[in-house]
Amino acid sequence: MHFLSGLTILIIAAFGATTADIIGNNKCVVISTGDLVLHERKPGQEYPYYLYTVPKDKEYNDQRWILEDVGDGFYKLKNKHSGRYVVIGTFDYFLTAGDAVRAMDHFKFVADAEGKYDIVNKINQHLEPRGKNYSAKKSGSVQHLTVQPCSE
Repeated sequence: MHFLSGLTILIIAAFGATTADIIGNNKCVVISTGDLVLHERKPGQEYPYYLYTVPKDKEYNDQRWILEDVGDGFYKLKNKHSGRYVVIGTFDYFLTAGDAVRAMDHFKFVADAEGKYDIVNKINQHLEPRGKNYSAKKSGSVQHLTVQPCSE
């Protein structure tokens, strides 16, 4: 029995180390749900700068997010392609802007038991992807998103 409890502690410690390795200042991450990945729409596309979920394919810079520490475990999310920051915009949609200066535009990554994350801001609003080719909106409910290191 002592062996099993020791093994359980080791597994939990390893999971914690993995989580810490993914989330941190200047870390690059990709956020997905199922077979969809979160990306920033580009100028020239309908609804430019909005965050949409699209089918996973090759990983591109518009799907990569650089985390910038703002303290207390919260981060700004900077798009690697445009250099713009994730903010909550009009009608509760997520989009990008020149900077994320409001506290509501700083996010914490809260891990669940399966290694997925809830991305929540300082006023308990959660990033919710709404399906293929739809924009992300804020939600009052906990979400379970896959967050992985960028491939490059």
